[in-house]
Amino acid sequence: MFCGPEDYERFLRQLDAALEQDQVRLYAYAILPNHYHLFVETPLGNVQRFMQRVNTAYGMYYRYKHHHPGHCFQGRYGAKVVAGDDYILALTRYIHLNPVKGKTMEGMPTSEKKKLLNGYTWSSYGGYAGIRASEDRIDYRWLSELGLLTERGNREAYRRYVEGMLAKDDGVFLEETDKSRYAIGDDRFRDKVESELKGKQIERAVTGDIVWPEDLFPGIDEVAKRVCDEFKVATEDLTGHGRAVGKVKALAVELCCRCSGASQREVAKRFGYGSESSVGKARQLARAMLAGDSGLARRVARIVNRCEAATF
Repeated sequence: MFCGPEDYERFLRQLDAALEQDQVRLYAYAILPNHYHLFVETPLGNVQRFMQRVNTAYGMYYRYKHHHPGHCFQGRYGAKVVAGDDYILALTRYIHLNPVKGKTMEGMPTSEKKKLLNGYTWSSYGGYAGIRASEDRIDYRWLSELGLLTERGNREAYRRYVEGMLAKDDGVFLEETDKSRYAIGDDRFRDKVESELKGKQIERAVTGDIVWPEDLFPGIDEVAKRVCDEFKVATEDLTGHGRAVGKVKALAVELCCRCSGASQREVAKRFGYGSESSVGKARQLARAMLAGDSGLARRVARIVNRCEAATF
């Protein structure tokens, strides 16, 4: 639930933090009073962890801010994978049109819907259509699929593309979304996804919901060992304190949070920290070091690549 501007802004700040922490790419979003839509890519296959982080952070804020016990959102999130340029563009349009497609909007003149859409603050549409400045949190790569010679031309074309569905629903796209609970795309893609999921355990906590299985991640010990091998440090030293391994430990903590399937609480326990806040401070130190040292950043990139290669 979102009761006013402060709630929307808080959600976006927490979304930004989760995007960075879980290395998720955001392509489009729309936040409405009682729900939200995100179009994301999770290169690490960690959609479940990302969504848990987003919902938990905002839920804690909402319960404290509004003295509202219980769940902030009804049920769990629903997720589908999507492939194909046409489907991807149609998905962004579907998300951006949500603020003017509710039952309360039925019968509203198209001109009024257009005005409401263009003025809606809490979605990524303004940046896509060139109505507002681009957002740093959004990856606009799909605009290039519109095929115009300039970025401005693509944004104007996208605006026309979206406005063309103000007076009606995209029946073709909606029909495609109903063909599978798990995927949006052509027949071959849907069949491939369905086939892959049959071999994995899928939990259904709520009717119509799915908890997507995460890809395998290297464990904390595996990531820590690769850090130690790179910096010639004994793994047992990472549980200690002091300047000797302090910086390497900070890097190990950052990479374990980034590359392993472990939570910050698990990382805190593994490295001898008394709280998750200590893990947060170590990660801040690691990021500051990486931002100011390109050579160190290259070494860390090698470790990340090795960790990713070990999962395939």
